[in-house]
Amino acid sequence: MLRDSPYTPLLPVTNQCSFNSAGATTDVPKHILNFITTLFFLLLFTCTLFIVVEVCFIPRKPSFYLNSLSVANFTVSKTKLAGIWAADFTISNPNSAAEISFESIESTVLYKGNDALAITSSENFDVGFRGEKNVEMKFETSGYEGDQPIVEYPVLREIDEERKSTGTVRFGIRLNMWATYKTSYYWGTWRRRVLTHSSCLNLNVGVFAGNGSLIGDDKRYCHVAVMISGR
Repeated sequence: MLRDSPYTPLLPVTNQCSFNSAGATTDVPKHILNFITTLFFLLLFTCTLFIVVEVCFIPRKPSFYLNSLSVANFTVSKTKLAGIWAADFTISNPNSAAEISFESIESTVLYKGNDALAITSSENFDVGFRGEKNVEMKFETSGYEGDQPIVEYPVLREIDEERKSTGTVRFGIRLNMWATYKTSYYWGTWRRRVLTHSSCLNLNVGVFAGNGSLIGDDKRYCHVAVMISGR
């Protein structure tokens, strides 16, 4: 009898299974895999496009810092103002994918940020990717040059009164220039031209016997405004 047999009977083997195990894996349909792959590359393309637009087509504005300011041979009378100003700036480019070329640079020394005292121009210069450039500017007026501002008597009187009462004069410097952002690719060069306005105000300069320098050792941050040009 089978009950007394030393051999265990075997069940017939079949290639089909009548139940699904909870842990068994099933093949993902091909159209779902295609959808996931397409979605992944779409997200990758979107992120790449965002980075390119952010870095290249919406460049960040440069930073301007005034390191030092001094004045020499400074005199004020009822009819004219004379002096020589020397300013030292650091201009930095925060962009990692675009260099900046500056040109048509015109700078003005102001009194209290409003009244122009002297004007000068500077040579063109470039600032590379995440680079810095040290720029020195010299302003000079004797009060008689035709290309220098005419300072009216009320302003002359206010400057003279401030110098006599406090020993200081509150100057300001305004810089206007064209800036061109440039990025080179294999297929060409991308450019964007902007008009840059920078102003450094409330610069208290101690003046004694016609000479003086900026009070305080810290460099001063200059406000920068950028206007996109259609040129």
